[in-house]
Amino acid sequence: MKKTNRRKFFLRGLAGLGIALSGIWIFRRSILKRMFLNANFDTSLLNAAPTVSSNHCVLTSIQAEGPFFFPSPMRSDIREDRQGQDLDLEFQIVSHPDCSPVNEAIVEVWHCDAEGTYSGYPVEITHDIWKSAMFLNEHAKNVNGQMHVDPVNDNRFLRGRQKTNADGWVQFKSIFPGWYDGRVPHIHVKVITPDARHTDTQFYFDTSLCNEIFTKQSPYDKYGECPMPLEKDGVLAEGDSANGLLLEVKKSNTNPKLLNATAKIGLNQV
Repeated sequence: MKKTNRRKFFLRGLAGLGIALSGIWIFRRSILKRMFLNANFDTSLLNAAPTVSSNHCVLTSIQAEGPFFFPSPMRSDIREDRQGQDLDLEFQIVSHPDCSPVNEAIVEVWHCDAEGTYSGYPVEITHDIWKSAMFLNEHAKNVNGQMHVDPVNDNRFLRGRQKTNADGWVQFKSIFPGWYDGRVPHIHVKVITPDARHTDTQFYFDTSLCNEIFTKQSPYDKYGECPMPLEKDGVLAEGDSANGLLLEVKKSNTNPKLLNATAKIGLNQV
């Protein structure tokens, strides 16, 4: 792999950890953290996803798939044994600009647990940036131009896929994601339509909401607030837009302990 490509992977935050620069290993965590903080994202580009009550749609910005993707089981409740703030997700897949719903699209969701761990991968790398770098250096490979790491265990929590109904909707029962070194809290979504349209994206959250959950609820409070601000997130900084990537989260009308988030995901018209 060329050095320029290695540099690009590295600046993706955790998605690029573990790549040598100019053939020389970086041995100090402080240097790694300073490299992550070199990102410069204009937060005014991050705007809210249209919700279920919206009468409009946007072309949802593409985001990196990330190294920790692998096919998920077909299911709507993806929590398994994970503890945390319950979060119901509802996504509608639509064509942009006419906002027509897309039937029978596969929608895949995956994210880390409350303590920052992705199923399929070691717990030890989530809050140790150096161990993350070493793990990815040993296991990562280039798949179709993206960094990918095959899972190293059989865990599948917080991963699932569904097929949209005639109105383009899918639903998932999950928990609010925590954070890990090198990234802000986020949820990955992959969409593949029957007519072969394909998009990868990531959804983000209001920082004040994250801080409230991370400081007041267990097990999030084990690590507290995410130390990385949105403007320093390397994945956000890679894109030239962040249309429809901010999730609006509300308390459930029927259950005050449950949070709900809905979003329309707009794909290019055929």
